[in-house]
Amino acid sequence: MTREDLPNISGQISSNTRQSIQNIRNGTNMAVRTSADILKVNMSEELLGVVNDAVKSIPEIGFFQASPCIRNDYKSLAISALPATGFRSADGMRAFSTATLVNRTTTCKYLDASWTLNQAVAEQSDWGKAQVIAIEQMTHLQSAFFTLAKQIWYGVDSDASGFVGLSAFIDAVPAMIVNTPGTAATTDLSSVFAVRTGLDSCQIAWGSEGHFDEGEIIEQLVTNADGTQGNWVYAQKLGGWAGLQVTSQWAAARLKGLSTTTGKGLNDELLYNMLSVFPAGQRPDAFFMSRRSLDQLRSSRTTYSPTGAPAPIPEEVGGVPIFVTDAIRNDEENL
Repeated sequence: MTREDLPNISGQISSNTRQSIQNIRNGTNMAVRTSADILKVNMSEELLGVVNDAVKSIPEIGFFQASPCIRNDYKSLAISALPATGFRSADGMRAFSTATLVNRTTTCKYLDASWTLNQAVAEQSDWGKAQVIAIEQMTHLQSAFFTLAKQIWYGVDSDASGFVGLSAFIDAVPAMIVNTPGTAATTDLSSVFAVRTGLDSCQIAWGSEGHFDEGEIIEQLVTNADGTQGNWVYAQKLGGWAGLQVTSQWAAARLKGLSTTTGKGLNDELLYNMLSVFPAGQRPDAFFMSRRSLDQLRSSRTTYSPTGAPAPIPEEVGGVPIFVTDAIRNDEENL
């Protein structure tokens, strides 16, 4: 290697570095995909229709970006602090530092939607056996996606056998928690989450390269412990490995303590308080809240209506869209 080669190599490295930074900023290190995009690769047409329906009723499935992973647990880097920089004189020196990077382990857990159905029940239906089996598939898969949505927010407080959720990551960064003012309510508690999604914030990880097991529908004899009694069932294996990858401490914020108690409902001021905890240039992509919180927000706007007419249903605050989900509870005190 000659000295003349160095500027070209340096220029190439700089170009690659700039492109990597731009890819991370834009979330384009891989194609932007959601869980529906990942799962449809190896899912039958019948079940794919269920996934598409789930996107409508379970907004988390269509909102969060997702990626397939070769392994079911892996490490990713999260930036917890920027490096120190500063000015210096032309002939002076400055101490160098590096960004503080934290290795975070993403662990996927098996999301099981397998089912069994008593053959006699299926065959006596006027709808026909095929229709009853289709309903069994549909309801189990929809339930699995709803379970996944709850796990995203509450993690092991929702299902101890599942992955760590956003609430635990937010608790580790107190600056990303906003509390309702005044004395804390103790009943009927709910939250609002403000979230960013992407490779540089948080996304759903599908282990085993995004493969969702869709086994054959089989006939199986189910017996009691000593084998003296039993019945025949239809059965199918359905499931896949799912996890949550969080690569930024500013991926999400949580507004806690919302209640039906007077003065503890949701309003615009609280949501703008949430926006204020995000660094400049890293505004959230969405607010997620329960139906009750959305109605509280609408009611708070009616108070300021010049005509006294009910305010329309809110769709955004500060340019950030609102998603309503049944996966966020109104009894968080029981978690």
